[in-house]
Amino acid sequence: MNRLFKIEVLKIRSNATFWILTSMHIGIILLVILSGKLFLKSISLGDAFEKIIDPSVIPIYQFPDIWHNITYVAAYLKFILAVFVIISITNEITYNTLRQNIMNGMSRMDFIISKLFLIFILSFGSAFFLFLSGLIIGMVSTPDLQIHDLIKYSGFIPAYFLVLMAYLIFAMLIGLLIKRTGLAMGLMFLYTIIIEPIVVLRIEIGWIKGLFPLKAINNLIHMPFGKYALREVQDYVALQDIAIVLIYTLIFIYFTYLLLRKRDL
Repeated sequence: MNRLFKIEVLKIRSNATFWILTSMHIGIILLVILSGKLFLKSISLGDAFEKIIDPSVIPIYQFPDIWHNITYVAAYLKFILAVFVIISITNEITYNTLRQNIMNGMSRMDFIISKLFLIFILSFGSAFFLFLSGLIIGMVSTPDLQIHDLIKYSGFIPAYFLVLMAYLIFAMLIGLLIKRTGLAMGLMFLYTIIIEPIVVLRIEIGWIKGLFPLKAINNLIHMPFGKYALREVQDYVALQDIAIVLIYTLIFIYFTYLLLRKRDL
């Protein structure tokens, strides 16, 4: 295991695409988070409502709300990391490094484990950055900081980590299935943005909607901002949602192994 981890670290350490895409991912997350206040200041609710509430004072950056808010927003940017996973997988096939590794004694399961290490590094790195960002911004923005406020809703950080892990493993499966970088990214984008959302939209039964893979992944972190308009929101990570995502993660890994075992390299 340690050898596989070191192999993957060596691959990404000198990979310019890795540094560009991860820097882009982190930069966009930070930009989106910090622009939240500017967005609130630009909102016009009309004179009648603004006498009651000023949108610019909505506590989106204060504990405990910040954990839910930033993880929900950051989850929309997971496609950037998925692009790198797809590039990593398809390059292994295009340049025959996968075949060479198999010939040198690496098993197909070893290859999958090495890519799972890559996905873990990306997911943990993004979640850790989000945790630090939330901690710093929250401590600066919260006027009367209490330890229970800091801890409350912090469970959304590991939920965000699980969102990334599941989605990136799905990207690994797509990359191995299609084998061509552009086509794999196109299919991933179409399925994420168009295909599944349209199918889910046509289904009227709520629990069936939640069984679709990306819908299930997104259900880990529900939209939090409705509470500022006095609407009821789900401000916790449901155990059944975690279970569904874990099952899908195992299914993605199984089909990745099945595809790799049956494919002629």
